[in-house]
Amino acid sequence: MKEWFYLFYQDFELLSFEQQETVYLSFYNLVYKNTYYLTNDHGMTEDIIQESFFKANANAHKYEIINTNAWIKQITRNTALDILKKNQLINLHSINIDEGNIQIPEQQVEVIQQVEDKIKYELLHQSIMSLKPDYRIVITLFYIEGLSYKELSALLQISEQAVSQRLARARKKLLQQFQDRWGGSND
Repeated sequence: MKEWFYLFYQDFELLSFEQQETVYLSFYNLVYKNTYYLTNDHGMTEDIIQESFFKANANAHKYEIINTNAWIKQITRNTALDILKKNQLINLHSINIDEGNIQIPEQQVEVIQQVEDKIKYELLHQSIMSLKPDYRIVITLFYIEGLSYKELSALLQISEQAVSQRLARARKKLLQQFQDRWGGSND
């Protein structure tokens, strides 16, 4: 994967056809699943990926990018939201401007929130799945299954203090994983 990241930062026009194809297909594979999850439309997903690729390639040289993977996903997510808005899923033409105050109809705010919640839910799920098994188990049992510290202690055969420490470490690691996927945002 690092090889195509290296090629991504090169002048795309100067790459051979095979290298261009490798870079694009790698980009495509990185963002397809998350983008399709947003749109549920293969054609729209491909349009979003193509537009995102051009944006990312045009801007890659302008910034010092620490986490390329997250940066690319963030560009693609933002492009997807822009395209969804343009395609009347969020009709911006019905925004009312009244004496300098912008009023967005409640229905449109709900659609925007639903799209963002869907993205966050998918990224949270991916973040949980990327945790090491000990952390994934304790997070799942505590937050999803609703087990208490005492029940976790008995089930995992460790002290309640150890459960508390493991859960604290798991939450910290989960937050880090989620923020990396969300693109470093604190939302």
